[in-house]
Amino acid sequence: MRKNKIFVACDSSNIKKVKKIISNTQNSKIKIGYKFGLEFLNSKNGRNFLSKLKNKIIFADLKLHDIPNTCMSAIKAIKDLKINYLTIHISSGLEALKACKKVSGKIKLTGVSILTSLDNKSMKEIGFNK
Repeated sequence: MRKNKIFVACDSSNIKKVKKIISNTQNSKIKIGYKFGLEFLNSKNGRNFLSKLKNKIIFADLKLHDIPNTCMSAIKAIKDLKINYLTIHISSGLEALKACKKVSGKIKLTGVSILTSLDNKSMKEIGFNK
């Protein structure tokens, strides 16, 4: 029987808080992964912490959004962290998505279409009319 998989957000750059989140969510009945954002990866100790995290499913919610070469380089730069999932904006374009897939290896790419913080008014302000 396959275990269900959920992701727990580690939305803090405070290592102590993140350790507590991981400790408090250990569960033998559910496969748990941990989501880390751009803030954590760019924090003083975030990258170092992730590099030492063993036997955990890691979801890097980085929302890459750039030209193909830069997106590819970003993926190559984090490959040593043993990331399992990574987000990329689909509005980066098909060429960027193909380039990322080419270099992602075992990392599963997840497409982001629109940020959940944007409402209809915000969408119109940035040029979306539907």
